[in-house]
Amino acid sequence: MVARMQKMKADNLVGIGNHNQRRIDNHSNKDIDVDRSHLNYDLVEGRTENYKRDIEKFINENKASQRATRKDAVLVNEWIISSDRFFFDELDDKETERFFEDAKDFFAERFGDENIRYAQVHLDERTPHMHLGIVPFDDENKLSAKRVFNKAALQEVQEELPKYLNERGFELQRGEKGSDKKHLPVEEYKAYKDAKFDLENEISALEREVKQRKDEVKKLITGKYGKLDYEKLGVKNQLKTVEVKTGEKNIFGVEKTETKRVKTGNVVMLDENFRLLAKNYEELVAVKRSFEKYLDTDLIKENKALDKVADEYMEMAYKSSDVANELKAENDRLREENKSLKEQVQSLKQEVKSIYHTVRDILKRAMSNSNSVKGLMSVIAEKVSEDVPKPEFGRLDDQERMRERKRTRGMSR
Repeated sequence: MVARMQKMKADNLVGIGNHNQRRIDNHSNKDIDVDRSHLNYDLVEGRTENYKRDIEKFINENKASQRATRKDAVLVNEWIISSDRFFFDELDDKETERFFEDAKDFFAERFGDENIRYAQVHLDERTPHMHLGIVPFDDENKLSAKRVFNKAALQEVQEELPKYLNERGFELQRGEKGSDKKHLPVEEYKAYKDAKFDLENEISALEREVKQRKDEVKKLITGKYGKLDYEKLGVKNQLKTVEVKTGEKNIFGVEKTETKRVKTGNVVMLDENFRLLAKNYEELVAVKRSFEKYLDTDLIKENKALDKVADEYMEMAYKSSDVANELKAENDRLREENKSLKEQVQSLKQEVKSIYHTVRDILKRAMSNSNSVKGLMSVIAEKVSEDVPKPEFGRLDDQERMRERKRTRGMSR
C-alpha cells in the first residue's frame, strides 16, 4: 500500500493540473501511454476543471477569514494512492475503481468530502494510481496544511488506510508508522527505477540461459544416441556351428543339410578390453549421478523472488528520499544476484565441457578408429541440439573439430 503526500501552492497548481488532466502532449514522465489516457477518470468529476482558478475560487468562497490568502500558502495537499502491480493484476476494472473509491471515502470521512477537489485516477501508466487533492480546511474552515496534516494525521493515514481498505475486501499491508519523508523528484526516481529494470532484464536472460544449460545436461544424461558398432569396439559375437536343412533330398530320399555358423547371443572380448569397458562404465555412472544431483536443484525457482522486486516499488512520480536509498540497495542486491547467476552459467558450461571430454576420452579408449569417435561425437551433438537451442556441447564439438583440422593441415605441410 502506498499513500504519499505532497504540498501544492498556487504556482504548482497549473503544472499539476496539466499533468493530472493530460492537457499537454509532451510529458516528462515517459511511462505515460497516451493511447490509454482516455481510460483515466476523476471520481469527483465536475468539481475542478481548471486547478488554479477553481481551487482558489473554492477557498475564497469557503474560508472563514476575509483576509487574502498568503501567496506562499499551501492550497492543496495531494495524496498519491496506489499499490504494486501484483495487487492490481488480481483486480478487474470494476474492483480497481472500487479500490480508489473506497480510498477516497476514507479521506472524505476524515478531512471532509467537499474539501476533495479532485480524485484523478490514472490507468495509462505502468501501475494504476490516484491523485487525490484535498484543500486543508480545519474544523473552523481555516486554511492550514500544518494543522490538518500534522505528524499525527500522517501517522494515522499510514496506519488506518490499509485497515480501512482491508475491511472492505482488499488485502494490503499497513503503511510506515511515523512517515514524514520528503519527496523525490520524478527524474531521479526514474533513473533508479530504469537501472533496476535493466538489471532485472539481464537476470531474466541469465535465468533462461541457466535453464537451457540444465536442459542440455539433462539431455546428455538421459538421451539415446543410437547403437555402438561392436566390431569397432573390439567386441566379437560368439558363434556356433549348426546343421540346417536345405529343403532338398538326396537320391535316397533323405533331406539334405548344410553346416552354418550362427550367433549364440553372447559376445567375446579380451579380458583387457572387458576391464577397460567396465572402468569406462563406472566413470560414466559417476558423471551421471553427479549431474542428476545437480538437476535436482531449481535455480529458476530460487530466483523467482527477483520477479517481484520492481513491483514492490510504485511507478509514480513522487517518491521519498528513503525510497531512493531502498532502490539503490535493491540495485546492489540485484547486481549480486546477477553475478551469482553468471557464475552458475559459467559453472554449467564447465560441467558440460567436462562431460564432453569425459565421453570423448572414454570413446577414444574403447574405439580404435578416430573417425568413428568424431562421427559419434557429432551424432551426440546433433541429438542435443534437437531439444536445446545453441547447445554448449555442440559448440565444444565444433571447436574440437576445428582444432583437429588445424592439426591435420599443420602435419601435411
